[in-house]
Amino acid sequence: MDNRQSQLRNAQLYILDEIKRICTLHNIEYFLDGGSMLGAVRHQGFIPWDDDIDVGMKLEHYKKFLAIAERELGEDFFIDNHEHNQDCALVFSKIRLKETLYLELKGNKNALHNEIFVDIFPYYYVSDNIAVRNIEAFQMRILSQALLEKSGYKVWAGEGIIKRLKFIPIDVLGALLSKEYMHQKMNNILTRHTNTKYMCVHAGGRFYQFWNMPSEIFSNYMMASFEGESYPIPEDYDTYLTIGYGDYMTLPPESQRVTHNIVKLDLGKYTF
Repeated sequence: MDNRQSQLRNAQLYILDEIKRICTLHNIEYFLDGGSMLGAVRHQGFIPWDDDIDVGMKLEHYKKFLAIAERELGEDFFIDNHEHNQDCALVFSKIRLKETLYLELKGNKNALHNEIFVDIFPYYYVSDNIAVRNIEAFQMRILSQALLEKSGYKVWAGEGIIKRLKFIPIDVLGALLSKEYMHQKMNNILTRHTNTKYMCVHAGGRFYQFWNMPSEIFSNYMMASFEGESYPIPEDYDTYLTIGYGDYMTLPPESQRVTHNIVKLDLGKYTF
């Protein structure tokens, strides 16, 4: 691990501990999500080739966190999402570290905010009817990708001409629809179902098609070690990780051990 990656991770842990502070103080449920949960279980920290941190919250706790964080976040941090930044095309929220810079190849270099961040993903109830779930998943995927394209994110960057051609219809849809309309359509789906057997993450892309977790997973949590500190993960992390990653304790082939393609990184005033 080079010094740049080490500094980035330390900055992200700094943000994560601020999230933990607020959630602990206000009894807000949260958990290490996605690759961060996998890292905690398999490596007791970051996956060696990973370079971001993901946090998950059930939708009601996500909304509570955002409302409280507006006044509780320390002076080094701020919320970046559509509600706070009309330039933001993401469907989830980021807690960013002020006066830093983090830019990926697939990012938008002209975006209002490109600071170092930790992602916070809301989990929402989805239909128990598979056909309905698949239709809504398709709608969520198309709308979330159209939002990104409309805002200048090149989600196809570096993946060849075929991938680029596939996104032309998404470009057209993004040009025709307003951001407000697309967010409202997705919010209607987010709040359509309650207390069903499954939940999905609101993250964009193809997650809606397979990231359907039994709701009971998010009923009980345990503490797991991550880079020397303890953070919550679901007690039934095995079901979660198996759905998300298959044989999750087996390392993937080296060709699949890829990091985000970071083109610019600046920690500003911070020395981690």
